[in-house]
Amino acid sequence: MNIWAWIGLSGIVVFTLLAFLRKEYRTKEKIREAFITIAIVLAIIITVLLFNVDYILAFLLGVIAYILLDRKTYTKKRLIIYGGIIIVIGAAFFVIFRDNPDYVLNHLQDNRETTSLYVVKNGEEVIAYQSDIVRPLASTVKIMIALEYAMQVEAGALDKTQPVPLDELSRFFYEGTDGNAHETWLESIHAAGKVKDAQVPLHEVAKGMITYSSNANTDYLLHLLDISAINKRIESVGLTQHEPIYPLVSPLLFPEYIADDSMDKEDIIRELEAIPMERYRELAVNLSKQLKEGTIDINDHSFDLPLEVQKVWSDRLTRASAKDYGQLLTIISNDELPAEAAAIMRDLMEWPMEINEANQDYYTHIGSKGGSTAFILNDALYAEDLEGDRIEIVLFTDDLNLWQSLMLQNNINSFEVNLIGDEAYRLKVKQTLEEQP
Repeated sequence: MNIWAWIGLSGIVVFTLLAFLRKEYRTKEKIREAFITIAIVLAIIITVLLFNVDYILAFLLGVIAYILLDRKTYTKKRLIIYGGIIIVIGAAFFVIFRDNPDYVLNHLQDNRETTSLYVVKNGEEVIAYQSDIVRPLASTVKIMIALEYAMQVEAGALDKTQPVPLDELSRFFYEGTDGNAHETWLESIHAAGKVKDAQVPLHEVAKGMITYSSNANTDYLLHLLDISAINKRIESVGLTQHEPIYPLVSPLLFPEYIADDSMDKEDIIRELEAIPMERYRELAVNLSKQLKEGTIDINDHSFDLPLEVQKVWSDRLTRASAKDYGQLLTIISNDELPAEAAAIMRDLMEWPMEINEANQDYYTHIGSKGGSTAFILNDALYAEDLEGDRIEIVLFTDDLNLWQSLMLQNNINSFEVNLIGDEAYRLKVKQTLEEQP
């Protein structure tokens, strides 16, 4: 939960208790109502913190619980009112959150300056919409890091079974910054019995980076693989529009290191934006090395950056073009890598075949890696159907508001499924986007 959620819930409790300063309010019924209100607030907090339920969902469930526990609800008039509200809300949810792949198409059409789409079918470029424009990759960049890992294992420089202490990974874990990705990965490896003596095989670290999108695992691997080696690999595989890769976590600490008591939010933003990009990367690497060595303890920091400051971090993430990542997917999908590296990349990327076994009824291979921040939603996907047809899809979107992000997340899967399996829909998307001025 963010600071505003805590303030809101605390405010509910405070105002509930303040009412008892008035003597006439101290009735059994009012005490019962106050008890229910505080119990629901505590239940919301427990549900979010212990069970990782989304705060908005938990809050809505709390409101419903309050209505159901309120004795006044069970009058004819109230039942009609609440019933009408539920019907209206249900209808609105159906209209808004129904499966609608055209929402993604319309967003691409209406946001040319901040979106890209690149689609290749059986080696033939089908859609190249703003595909040469570099955009922030967010976690999609992890495909490139995974490739360097696979190549170093292939070369014998790394052993994918070598043990990695979990406490070395935790040095890069900045709580509240990765959507519970790292915690979820830790739960999965413990449940699967893959942790021995507080260590986990290196390959599981790489899987945590791709399947769960752990930023801590990512920055650990950056140092293990050597960032310069990863950036050289970008050149060797022919990605010509890819910026140098640098750590994800350490730049989130920049505001604390540049700010003083006299600086407000706008001052911090100006200071961050004034740092030249090359220097920004150097600072990120140096700070990340200090996290690795334990000179800086990330547990001494708490994440509470305003969205406007997070936007600077998001905008400065490593960028590349959709076409570059389409080419990278083609290399993987066509097995153009050496044998062991190719097998490793498929094992890492094709988690959708394991998590959703229904995919095996339609595809021989399907691999995917998304990337998101509060402002970005990206996805890079390759698939091969049972007839041997192959497709690569790269979708980049940036400068999203909360509503756009929510709607894109809700509809991106159906959009991609239609692109993969429906030639008429691919043609529709192509023609629609080509009509853009």
